[in-house]
Amino acid sequence: MITSKINKRQLRDDFSRAAGSYDAAAVVQHAICDRTLERVDTLAPQATCILDIGSGSGRSLQGLQSRFPNSSIIACDIALPMLLQCRKRYGHTKKLVCGDAERLPFTNETVDLIFSTSTFQWCPDLMQVLSECRRVMRPGGVLIFSTFGPDTLLQLRNSWAQVDDGEHVHEFIDMHYVGDMLLATEFIDPVVDMEIINIQYRSLRQLLQDLKDTGSRGKFSVPVSSPGLMGKQKYRRLVRAYEKYRHANGSLLASYEVIYGYARKLADDRGTEVVTEVKIPLSKIKKT
Repeated sequence: MITSKINKRQLRDDFSRAAGSYDAAAVVQHAICDRTLERVDTLAPQATCILDIGSGSGRSLQGLQSRFPNSSIIACDIALPMLLQCRKRYGHTKKLVCGDAERLPFTNETVDLIFSTSTFQWCPDLMQVLSECRRVMRPGGVLIFSTFGPDTLLQLRNSWAQVDDGEHVHEFIDMHYVGDMLLATEFIDPVVDMEIINIQYRSLRQLLQDLKDTGSRGKFSVPVSSPGLMGKQKYRRLVRAYEKYRHANGSLLASYEVIYGYARKLADDRGTEVVTEVKIPLSKIKKT
């Protein structure tokens, strides 16, 4: 079983505090959400009931609703203030559920499509999350998600290594392990791939502020990394270490490894699955 060192209470509190600032700072998360929704277009699943795990402030809900106008969509997030942001945006037209992805508060075989973007990396036990997804999916249901891989914030991790031996950047799960876990939880036809998204910042302080404003600055049982808490001397050392990633145009690079996943639940758990294949036109595959 692969588990992380995430402090779940801190996770919920960080995202709750970030509910009001999230949308303005979530440039990467919004881009990933849109790209994951494009994969929904390519795969074209059929769904009358959709579960969005980690809805955040609701960007994914808008995209799902436009693609499935006649479907029931359930937004699920561990942070209640995030769901309240969804309510401000959509009123009472969406089903909002405050719940934990590791213990989904839904009965067996309830939904046809589970969608999740930039969420699974914050779940301490991804195997448990995938098992829960499979449990609540109807036979033949589809899982489409995106999460972060180990090269995410590589520059920040390497810079911190020049400052101290602390664990300041989350250790994200490798793409191949994600694929193995999909198979281990009895999903079929898993497809996992990745891309690197590079973001340019004016300064390290701007990067750290964006991590704070999206609730992503740290999910460990250790002090949070921020200029105010780490001390001026340590912060200056971190800034100097990060300077090696400054471009000729003056910007600092931050990389995000994005893992995209797709899998299905057996159409008949008694073993009478009809063999199918997923075909993706070359014209739909974007160069990175």
